Amino acid sequence: MGTLSLKDKVCGLIYLVLVLASSNAEREYFPNLSPLTWEAARENCQVCFKDLVTVTAENTQTLSQLLTSDCWIGLRKNFSFTSNSVSNSSMYWSFWANGEPLVFQNWYPGWPVLKSSFLNRYSCKCPATAASATAAPTTLPPTTAAPTTLPPTTAAIVVPETDENYIEDSCVAMLSFGAWVEKNCLALLPSICYEERFFGQVIVTNKTSESANLTWQPGPDNITHYRVEVKFGTELTLNTNSLTHDLVNLTAGTLYSVQVFPVKCMRDLNPQEVTFYTTPNKVERLTAANVTETSIFLDWEKPAGNSGFYRIEMQDGKQIQSTSEGLEVAALTPGNLYTFTVLTGVGDNRTWSEESTVAQYTRPVAVSDLRVTEYTFSSLLLAWVLPEGKASSFRVMAVMDSNSSVLFDKEVNQTEVNVTGLPMGTKITLTVTALANDSLEGANVTVVNYTAPGPISNLTVVATYDSLDVTWSSGDNSVSFNVELQLDGKNVQTHNQTETAKYFDNLKTAANYTVIVFPFIAHVKGSSVARYRFTKPSPPTDVRVVYSNKNQITVQWSAPQNIATASYAVSINSSFWSYTLLSHVHNITSYTVRHLHSGTKYDFRVQTMADQELSAPATHSHFTESEKREIGLSMMCSSAKPLFCDSKVTREYVLNQLRAHLYKVLGDNIVWKLEKQETENQGA
Repeated sequence: MGTLSLKDKVCGLIYLVLVLASSNAEREYFPNLSPLTWEAARENCQVCFKDLVTVTAENTQTLSQLLTSDCWIGLRKNFSFTSNSVSNSSMYWSFWANGEPLVFQNWYPGWPVLKSSFLNRYSCKCPATAASATAAPTTLPPTTAAPTTLPPTTAAIVVPETDENYIEDSCVAMLSFGAWVEKNCLALLPSICYEERFFGQVIVTNKTSESANLTWQPGPDNITHYRVEVKFGTELTLNTNSLTHDLVNLTAGTLYSVQVFPVKCMRDLNPQEVTFYTTPNKVERLTAANVTETSIFLDWEKPAGNSGFYRIEMQDGKQIQSTSEGLEVAALTPGNLYTFTVLTGVGDNRTWSEESTVAQYTRPVAVSDLRVTEYTFSSLLLAWVLPEGKASSFRVMAVMDSNSSVLFDKEVNQTEVNVTGLPMGTKITLTVTALANDSLEGANVTVVNYTAPGPISNLTVVATYDSLDVTWSSGDNSVSFNVELQLDGKNVQTHNQTETAKYFDNLKTAANYTVIVFPFIAHVKGSSVARYRFTKPSPPTDVRVVYSNKNQITVQWSAPQNIATASYAVSINSSFWSYTLLSHVHNITSYTVRHLHSGTKYDFRVQTMADQELSAPATHSHFTESEKREIGLSMMCSSAKPLFCDSKVTREYVLNQLRAHLYKVLGDNIVWKLEKQETENQGA
């Protein structure tokens, strides 16, 4: 290279406005060792790459490592990137071939050679780049960072006269160590091309278990075709000019790795890549088994193709993962409906199969506190407490214990049911089963009870003075009987027996007894039948008058033996006065009758009363005190026979006749006395 001539040096004011363009593109560099002119080298770069290289402070070191000799770079003195041709602009070295502004210079000392038309005695200070004409090039590691704008600096430039090395339309070559020099554009030199590293993306759409559609971005200009490489254990390679391709006959649930290489000038550009899983197949024959009150075992068959694991989803949002073809889901609510959705998953945790769904109820818990609350001859009222969890209904069964025949079988929704249509006095086994979905049964709960036996019939009570003989009839030989004896409403004897007769003795006389008989089986009682009877009354004894006067008599008697309380019928009679009085007294043994006639015989009858029956009477007669009155009677006697009336015999006869007549009239019902009264001459 020649040195600068200082003759006819002039200085001019050169203002370079450095415009900085930022770019995030990562560039690759490709040396071309074939000697070509600058134009031919650039055309070659544009065909197979982007353009001749643009040199920056950041890539200088990288480029110098690629060089073994001088090489064309993308800088020409008079090049106009707008017209893509040589121009006569006075703004030399303004833009790179790709249109980027010149912001970095690394000239070898003495370069560039400038043409001068001024005398060298003039000098001026002109804006220039930060690098001095003789400074060594700065070596920096390559980077993709955006270049920065350098501020204008002022340096003294000596503009010489035209130098013999001056080239009117020069092109720039980079020396092997990185510095720049001018050369004739027709010189034959190797060159360095660059291309922005291609980055694209493969998009997978319409993915199924057997196919997928691939779409990728177009590469830079002059792409001849695309090579698609698919790896999935084995490798599939194909060439295409399209930007899309359908993959078919794939295996479900399989990881595929795809690289799409744009091919340019028989060179692979940076590939577009994607990995994806085909959709796994859904599980087969999903079933729910081994159902308990709190767990359900899910079982399924492994789907065709590949699968990594399985996800089980429940309606409450809970999710469980399993790597095997089966899983027990626990901690469930008894009697509840659960819907399980099983999906096949693969390694990306994003690709899932279609859903396989099964719904299943957990088994309900057994009812509690099952009991019979009421019973009749033909029904049992059954009640229970709701089980823990849920139950849709309950199955109630009644089975005859003796022959296992089903008497009642019904589903109900309530926790109480009247089991009807049962035979009386029969042992019944009652079973209540909680149901889920009206079909899935929980554990059976059983209670045994009897219907009430039928009532007895023909209850007969025969009474004596101190006993009751009781008999009855029953149509069921399997029942027992409770026989209860009550006296005046109070229980005095109770007997349980199987016989249909009972004899009670040593009872009280004239007492009101009630006999109650009811059949029973176990603890179940039938209806009771009652009869009341009085024992026969015994007569009172020792009836006597304890006080009397002219018009009053008080009579007293002794009660019969072995009597508690008694009622008595007391009758008073005077035939003379046609007087009769009947009175009843209760639990007393005396009676006073008043307003009687003096001197009159009164007959007393005292009888013990029992219900409507009277005992034999105890009697007594008594006279009230008499009030003496004298009545004179004169008798006239006439006879044809002389002195017949004066005869003593005749007189006695007549007196006796009178006495007989008076007795006939008065009898002994009153106090009277007939006496003859003697006259002065003779008695009468």
